[in-house]
Amino acid sequence: MKIALCQINPTVGAFEINQKLILMYYKKSIEANADIVVFPELSIPGYPPQDLLWESGFVDQNLACLNEIASKSTLPLIIGYVRQDNGKIFNSAAICFEGKIQFSTDKILLPTYDVFDEDRYFTGGNTPNVFEIPLKDCSVQVGLQICEDLWDREYECKVSQLQKENGAHVIINISASPYHDGRLAERTDLILEKVKESKLPFLYCNMVGAQDELIFDGESLAFNSNGDCIGQGEVFKEDLVLVNLERTQALEIHNTSREEKMVRALCLGVADYFKKTGHTEAVLGLSGGIDSALVGAIATEALGSENIHGISLPSKFSSNHSLSDAQLLAENLGIDYRIIPIQEAVDGMETVLHPHFLGLEPNVAEENLQARARGNLLMALSNKFGWMVLSTGNKTELALGYCTLYGDMSGGLAVISDLSKSDVYALAKWINTKTPGRIPEGSISKPPSAELALNQVDPFDYDVISPLVDAMVEDRKSPSELIQDGADQELVNSLYQKIRFNEYKRRQAAPGLRVSSRAFGVGRRIPIVNHYEGKLK
Repeated sequence: MKIALCQINPTVGAFEINQKLILMYYKKSIEANADIVVFPELSIPGYPPQDLLWESGFVDQNLACLNEIASKSTLPLIIGYVRQDNGKIFNSAAICFEGKIQFSTDKILLPTYDVFDEDRYFTGGNTPNVFEIPLKDCSVQVGLQICEDLWDREYECKVSQLQKENGAHVIINISASPYHDGRLAERTDLILEKVKESKLPFLYCNMVGAQDELIFDGESLAFNSNGDCIGQGEVFKEDLVLVNLERTQALEIHNTSREEKMVRALCLGVADYFKKTGHTEAVLGLSGGIDSALVGAIATEALGSENIHGISLPSKFSSNHSLSDAQLLAENLGIDYRIIPIQEAVDGMETVLHPHFLGLEPNVAEENLQARARGNLLMALSNKFGWMVLSTGNKTELALGYCTLYGDMSGGLAVISDLSKSDVYALAKWINTKTPGRIPEGSISKPPSAELALNQVDPFDYDVISPLVDAMVEDRKSPSELIQDGADQELVNSLYQKIRFNEYKRRQAAPGLRVSSRAFGVGRRIPIVNHYEGKLK
């Protein structure tokens, strides 16, 4: 028996486009002699549809699309869609063949953690179903489940176990599981756990592509009843994985390096965000530093050098090496490069403010005028030419508020806002191992600086603070836990207060691409106003 796992890249609400994509892969699967063709969770409406589910006509259009696909079905086809019954909405899977919808089942376990809030929209199903699907010469009992139904460790309902008890010969899970670092290992371990328990083959069909902040990695998986891998989809690419359940030769699971996966994830995130929002060209400020260099390299890979505009915006505090590194990066990437000095604009703002600042010592207010001048100029270019501004701040800076509202935070997409400063360096170095010298060595080796004042350098030792910030944000460790682990008490408390205080800034940041286990924004929801001091010792 051959089963085709079609990991496709749908777009939320693009019913006609999604339908054509589904039918194209269905045809390819038939031509490949598949017996059953499988598509991911919510392939028809796209994932996550969020409040569009409550828009008039959305569910109906999704159903019309499903019926059209079903009418063209010959071989059994399994696909995710949205079902409505008595005012309740269900995340469902349809089994279609012989020109119509033959069976349907609902997602039982609804995730309400991290980036998920499915119980806001959906009603959970009641019973883990097993369906008899006819093949050419026989039939097969398929235990069909949807995404979270696999992740049943913390739930009373053990979906895979019940499907085994109900006579399943094979379990198929259709999923829209977003990527974060380490995700493949998590899925593999869990699927192997189910195979060991059930002694059944397990096929997992995952979505690929980016939707707003979320990036879906694909990497569909198939295991036989012995726990041998017999199929794996491409990472971050559409793919048709033809799985032969009679296959006896095991495949080695291919696990791309952490740095490569993150780079490829961000490239896909940028490419899809532009494609799906109808944009083609990007503009970003090139400071000569590591952050803007990495964003420039990723954007160029995602969109092509002809679509990237790098702008150097020097002030009187900008160093010569910053200008030369920015220019060298632009030359290496082959992108449009322009220099727009900001000092005249900054002087003008200082002149206007002089009567109001009279007698007061210069401080961060004057420094931030430079960042805001840069943000305004980049936004002006965006308005004039239709270029989307890419902001270049990293997660460590965003956590600590070391960024300027309406300045360097300005933009339509925050490309590396979920990368710690440590990861920024790691990814830049990985890029240079693939293409030596692509990111100038000066951008990597020099001390990081905002260059908003004379001889200014960033007030942090990133080798020390970056892991601490990650521990607080991603691992939810309290200051007391980190101090007990040996971290400096004064430093930890200072970082914690900065993270807490700067939530108001993060709420106003551009959408950022998620690559970690807990990203700001969609994956971390903290009140702006809160007086919580952290876990007590």
